[in-house]
Amino acid sequence: MAGDKIRRNVGKRPGRTSLTLAVALVLATGCSSRWVRWRSNGWDADYDTAEARIAESGGEMLIYFRATDQGRPDATFDALRSAPLKHQTAGYVRCSLYRSYEPDRRYVAQYGVDQAPALIVVHGDGTYHQRTGIASAGQISEFLAAAQPPGAAPVLNRYIPREANYVWHSSLESAEAAARKTGQSILIVFDRRWWRERRTLDKLLERREVYGRFAGMAHCRPGSIFGQDGSLAARFGVVNLPALVVVHPDGSHQELEMPTSYEAIVHFADRARPTGGAVSSTAAAGR
Repeated sequence: MAGDKIRRNVGKRPGRTSLTLAVALVLATGCSSRWVRWRSNGWDADYDTAEARIAESGGEMLIYFRATDQGRPDATFDALRSAPLKHQTAGYVRCSLYRSYEPDRRYVAQYGVDQAPALIVVHGDGTYHQRTGIASAGQISEFLAAAQPPGAAPVLNRYIPREANYVWHSSLESAEAAARKTGQSILIVFDRRWWRERRTLDKLLERREVYGRFAGMAHCRPGSIFGQDGSLAARFGVVNLPALVVVHPDGSHQELEMPTSYEAIVHFADRARPTGGAVSSTAAAGR
C-alpha cells in the first residue's frame, strides 16, 4: 500500500444501519451511550476518534468537557461555534466530551479537570492548559491565546476504555519523525504480510489489554508487499518472526520474538515501559 501511514481501525463504531438501530434501542430504553454520538460541526464526540486524528495529522487537541448532553442549551458551546471562534479553533482537533459519561470523566481527570464545563488544550508535546467554568467568546479567545506550550504534565490513567486504533507507519524513518515530536517510544512489528500468522498476531494486538499499553507509542510495520526488510530486523537483534520491538527515545530497545498469547505481550510491554521521563498525552493502558 502506498504512503508512509496505514491506518487500521479495529472495532469501528456502527455504520448507518447499525447506528439507526442503536439509536432506536437507546430511545426505547432511555439509556445514553457514547457509541451513538457522531461528529457535528467539526467536533469529534469521543476521545478515541480525536486521538486517532491527532496521530495522523499532528497538532493540538481542544477538548470541551460539557455539563449538558447533546441537544441541550449550552452557552459556552454556542460561543465555541460562533464564527470568530470557529476560525480561531480551526487548527485544533476539536473534541467534545460529556460529564454524564463516566469514561469521559476519567479522561479529562488526566488533565486536572473534575467539573464541567471546562476547556482543555493538549499540546503536541503532551502538556496541557485547562480552564473551568462557563465562558464567553471573549474569555475563550483569551484562554486559547494564552495556552502556549509547554503547559502542565498530565497524570495519565492506564484504565480508560479504548478502541484499538493503530496508525501504522510503513517506514522506521516516518515513525521516528512522529515519535520525536512528542518524545514517544516506537512499537515496531516484524511479521510476514501474507502468512496466516499475521491474522493471529493482529488478534493479539487488538486485545484491549495490549492496545492500551501501546496506544501512546508511534506504530511502525516496516516492509513492502515484496517482503520484510531483514536488515532492519537484524539491527534490533530479531531472528525469529513474528516479533515486536519497542524502541525508546534514548535509542534503547527491547524485543519479543514469536509471541504466543496476549498475556506474553502484556508482560513484554510492561517490562519495556520507560522508567522515567514524559509520556505522550495519548498514552493509556487497558485493563
